[in-house]
Amino acid sequence: MRTDLNHDQITMIIERARNERGIAAGRFLATTIHKLLDWTEKGAQQTPQAQARKPVGYHLNSEGPHANAFDTSAFV
Repeated sequence: MRTDLNHDQITMIIERARNERGIAAGRFLATTIHKLLDWTEKGAQQTPQAQARKPVGYHLNSEGPHANAFDTSAFV
């Protein structure tokens, strides 16, 4: 097969093709990362937030949380 292109022209065509392929791969990678981040953000918004524990009661006892026990340590 004979072409009218010389070696420099063929090299230039190959270089352009490689550049276009690199640009296309970069766009694909950027799009994939963008979609992944959107997906994770949407998933994080749909999950319920952790709720803070409600206190069971006020006590002065140093032996632990005895919410229903009568605390006499304040009277000592």
